[in-house]
Amino acid sequence: MDLDDVADDLYGAPPDQFVARRDAAAKEARAAGDRDLAADITALRKPTVAAWLVNALLRDVPGLADQLVALGDSLREAERSLDGAGMRDLSRQRRALVTSLVGRAKALGRQAGHKVGDAVAQEVDATLTAALADPGIARDVTSGRLTAGREFVGFGGIAPGEPVETPSRAPRASTPRASDAGEQGPSPRKSPSRSRAHLRVVEPPEPEPEHEPRESAADRRRRREREDAVADARRAREEAADALRSAREQLDDATRERDEQQQAAADAEQAATDARQEVDDLNAALVELRHRLAAAQKASTRADEAETRAASTLHTREKDVTSAQRDLRHAERAEADATRAVERAEEALADLDGP
Repeated sequence: MDLDDVADDLYGAPPDQFVARRDAAAKEARAAGDRDLAADITALRKPTVAAWLVNALLRDVPGLADQLVALGDSLREAERSLDGAGMRDLSRQRRALVTSLVGRAKALGRQAGHKVGDAVAQEVDATLTAALADPGIARDVTSGRLTAGREFVGFGGIAPGEPVETPSRAPRASTPRASDAGEQGPSPRKSPSRSRAHLRVVEPPEPEPEHEPRESAADRRRRREREDAVADARRAREEAADALRSAREQLDDATRERDEQQQAAADAEQAATDARQEVDDLNAALVELRHRLAAAQKASTRADEAETRAASTLHTREKDVTSAQRDLRHAERAEADATRAVERAEEALADLDGP
């Protein structure tokens, strides 16, 4: 038994099976006498539904890992070279790819019997977007062993030469989301709305207390300048926070409208599919009815012809009957005449034989 094999099996299975399969694998390792492996297996963390869907995408979509890495590299290169046109084109590609993958993730969830709500879909969206922005997050995502959703903290990509963490055997716990807070411990308090880029404002340090008994005019001027700078920074921070809240609200509205439109599009697509199926069924029924109509028309023609022949034969038979009736009457009169002739002959004979 190998930890990589066990992890691949666990993170490829539905999340509701994770704990039972993990415990069974750890028990098997302990039974084989490998307590270290059993401990490593027990330490594997159950993925959130969103993380499981991302892992499922990596297994379902061929070449997705390479596609994410390549597109992320292209985005960062365009940003470093200040290629505005390239950034716009690549950003459209990123949006199209992420939207397509979120739709596929919903389908995979339905196939596995999990209803994927808006919150989970947004977490999948944010995780894929973060993977395209941060190489470290991309390594976590493309490992296929993600345990929680990710968000990219910052603006833009990673500057050239900026150090990133080396990949580890299990996904690193970078930028955990609130949905995984129960397993990762307390995290800094966030705004209720979600955003893919968070502005981090650091409080300016308080000036060190002066220990000199007196301040010179230059020192007082510098202090006032510093105090003004602190006030300006705080005002800028408040304005940035307001802008961030507004951006988050716009993102929430846009995301909700997008999800509603996606649902409407899915409903329309299903209605179109149903209508096409009904048309096919009706066309098939129409073809069958046409076959039956042609057969009935042929049978009707044959019946009409048989009726005409029968009527003609009946007319002939009726003429034969009339002729036979006439012959019968003639024969009856002839018989009557013959009977009367016999009677007259017998009477004449009797007269000859008289007394």
